[in-house]
Amino acid sequence: MERQIVELLRSGISKRQITVRLKIGKRRVNEVYKMALELDYLNQDKPLPSFSEHLFPDKPDGRANKRSQVDAALMDRKAWIEEKVLLGWTPITIFEQLADVKISKAGFYRFLERNKLIKSTNQKRVVPEIIHKPGECLQLDWGKVADVWDSERGLKRVLWAFVGVLGHSRYLMVRLVWSNSTGETLEAMQHMLQELGGVPARITSDNPKCFAIKACKYDPILNPAFERFGAHYGITLECLPPADPQKKGKVERAMPYVRRLLEPLGEWKGLEHAQLFLNKQLELANSRTHGTTGKQPIVVFTAIEADALKPLPVLAYDPETILTVKVNRDGHIRFDHKYYSTPQEYIGQQVMVIASSTTIAIYQNGKLIDTHFKLSRNDNQSKSTKMSHRKACEQNMEDHEELLRRALLVGSHCFALITKLLQVNVGYIALRKTWGVLSLDKTYSHALIDQACKIALEHDQKGYQAVRKILETGLSNSSTELENKPTEAKILKFVRPMSVYKERVNPLLSTKKGN
Repeated sequence: MERQIVELLRSGISKRQITVRLKIGKRRVNEVYKMALELDYLNQDKPLPSFSEHLFPDKPDGRANKRSQVDAALMDRKAWIEEKVLLGWTPITIFEQLADVKISKAGFYRFLERNKLIKSTNQKRVVPEIIHKPGECLQLDWGKVADVWDSERGLKRVLWAFVGVLGHSRYLMVRLVWSNSTGETLEAMQHMLQELGGVPARITSDNPKCFAIKACKYDPILNPAFERFGAHYGITLECLPPADPQKKGKVERAMPYVRRLLEPLGEWKGLEHAQLFLNKQLELANSRTHGTTGKQPIVVFTAIEADALKPLPVLAYDPETILTVKVNRDGHIRFDHKYYSTPQEYIGQQVMVIASSTTIAIYQNGKLIDTHFKLSRNDNQSKSTKMSHRKACEQNMEDHEELLRRALLVGSHCFALITKLLQVNVGYIALRKTWGVLSLDKTYSHALIDQACKIALEHDQKGYQAVRKILETGLSNSSTELENKPTEAKILKFVRPMSVYKERVNPLLSTKKGN
């Protein structure tokens, strides 16, 4: 490119025309112009160097003169470090003796490897072959295919290939998906099992979020949705240790092959069109001789492995919706315009919701918190609140059996009074009166309360105020007072007795007679 610019400059073409013709920036043209001017290359009488030589000297590589902070800190102590290594000191002991040097442990180990003071951790080793029995394992993996234009959304999206390979026959299956979300992944796995017509004993995969919430070398925490899928089909789920893809090399090796199968696709016409094209390619791929086994995967699958698979469940898998939400301040999570309660200790925390067509399951860190029956969108009820999630004092407010049990502990007359009270009154009014009568045990004994309830029943006075008044005035006086109790009209606050009106009317009558 530099030679072309110089030749065009020597021929008298302007810088602007050079940028248009070569499709480069003005800044680069100006830099070449300055260097050519210094070396007198713009003089047409001076010949240019041959094509095997460079027009301009190479720029010095700035990286060669730079040293890392670790090298700058340890190079003066390299002889001491080498001496300790020869004496048999372990690297961690040497690092601890360098406490005054501010470097990381990883940087110190890389310094030792660069200077060949210790052997590299990437040592060569013998990798054994992983052999699977028929129907034993289905290996899964994802791979990016290409960036394509999604006409439905009007934007560029990443097209992913979800690949499955049976361990014994090497039978290959691929589903094209837009994302690695839990819902799309489980749906793709369901299609694969239906294509196989059976269920393998184990599924082996990496540790993506749709499979494992937390990866671990020994015991990863599986995604509850993945666990429920495995429980439905009776599959053992295996998430490999982090950074160890060799344990599922059969599907890892198939990813470049899947991309090659899609090369003849041509113009992108949508996900369904690409999937149909890929299915035809897979039919040919599974009928070819496998490079490792020397056999056709479709032949081995139909002859041996298909019979070794477990039968599919009688009931089809109910697709589930999975999302992560935050528990509201009122102790409910929101899903599909409805609200579902959780225990109080989870308020303000993030939880995972797995919803089927009938139930709502709430998880946190792989632990099941609670389940609810899914509310219909046409139902007037907007909240599903469990009694166990309320406060202790509120849990038995609507339980009439609990109220009657407590009334029976007080006495038979109290039980009869509460029973009639709950039958006559409905809703919160009855509950208020009932709890009022039962709360009298904080002041009076059960025997006194039961006797007061007996007097109230005899005089057909059912309610908290009647029982309380009997207890306050005394049981003997209350019976007589209730018998002589005035009518409701005479005890009203703003009604005067008739004697008041007679006293006022009589003087007026006597005055008229005198006249």
